[in-house]
Amino acid sequence: MSKIEILEYLRTILIALLVALFLAAVATGCSKIVAEHHARMLARISNTTKDNEMIAYLITKYTEQAQKNPGDYSIHVRLGNLYELMFDYKHAEEQYKTAIDKSPYGVYSSYLGLANLYLKTGKYNKALRIVKRLKNTDHKPLLIAKGDFYMNLGDLLWQKNKYHDAVKQYKIAFFYYKKVDSNKKDSAVVGILDCYNKIADEDFKHHSVLKAIESLETALLYKETPIMYYKLAILYKDVDPLIANKYMEKTYALDPGIINFDIYEEILIKLVKQYYSEGKDVETDLYKHKLKSIKTFQKRYVISEKDVTINIEKLEVKNNLFKTKQTVKVKFKIENTSKHDFNTLFVIAKLRYDNKSKEIFNHKFYTKKSPLKSRSESPSYTFKYTYSDKDEIYTAEKVNLDFYAGKKENMRKIPVYSVELQRF
Repeated sequence: MSKIEILEYLRTILIALLVALFLAAVATGCSKIVAEHHARMLARISNTTKDNEMIAYLITKYTEQAQKNPGDYSIHVRLGNLYELMFDYKHAEEQYKTAIDKSPYGVYSSYLGLANLYLKTGKYNKALRIVKRLKNTDHKPLLIAKGDFYMNLGDLLWQKNKYHDAVKQYKIAFFYYKKVDSNKKDSAVVGILDCYNKIADEDFKHHSVLKAIESLETALLYKETPIMYYKLAILYKDVDPLIANKYMEKTYALDPGIINFDIYEEILIKLVKQYYSEGKDVETDLYKHKLKSIKTFQKRYVISEKDVTINIEKLEVKNNLFKTKQTVKVKFKIENTSKHDFNTLFVIAKLRYDNKSKEIFNHKFYTKKSPLKSRSESPSYTFKYTYSDKDEIYTAEKVNLDFYAGKKENMRKIPVYSVELQRF
């Protein structure tokens, strides 16, 4: 056999294996997500008439088995799966319905097969009616499968920007996942938070600040995050500065890097003025002290993209003799464009590709005794990074070099420079 024939033979075996995995995943009542994963893999390598002929052969085979075993519901589930792979949704629906008619009590794979098919074809109400026919039990695989169904429905509604409807489905998914203590509940929580975030943004655009606050505070019942605290602080700023400060303090404790400190100062100034007008000297002095502390923190640790500039002097990508490795060589200077000296500056460089990133440089510059003065430029610095043809970066269509900077190690670093690498 030639190399091409061997590769084609191996590909055929892989396709057969993926079809088998796809069928097994749903026929045994496993998560539809697992089956869809196998289906996506199959779609990547299955793109010829020959591959469709293999699926058609399996359809013929299972159709014959169904005739010989008229009471076996599982054969019809497999046929439904195969018709889905062929995008023949009409026949897939017929097979799932037949499977339901033949399914004994306690079997749910046929119901879920039909329900997920209805999701795929946009018949959401039909899908919901099918799933609601499944009795709630303590059977863990069933509860997880129902959670998966509602997650899928939530995702579809999210894609249509129907955030109020989507969050309801994510909550139901969370209920089922939590009932069996599945790690998938974390994914449901992410969906819930994302929805409430979008709902709050829409409410704010329509000048419904109180509704936006209600949405974000509901989200906090599922998970408390710095970004939620921060958005609530901003929303409460003109409604109740005291509550705004409470949320800002929580943000400050968890992730000060996301804070616009001008807004934080504005909240504290409002409280100073409020307590001063009420004649409350203790509270006035307290918030004056907090305001001073925040100003000091901002001066020491907070920078914006306007405060620092990365000036690239040399940037090249070189291939080795056999073109199996590439080396990125960088020579740069740091310019302090702020009104304060840099006593400390953390600089990170990353390669960004295919929605991923890899850190290739991380260094702490300067000290209090040897700072980078305001409105000055540093000496030149260099670094290099090598990757091989075995790394994902090598085959990426587009690779960017990104620089990030910050004054404090445990604070988020802000993006300050980006350029696409010319590699070939």
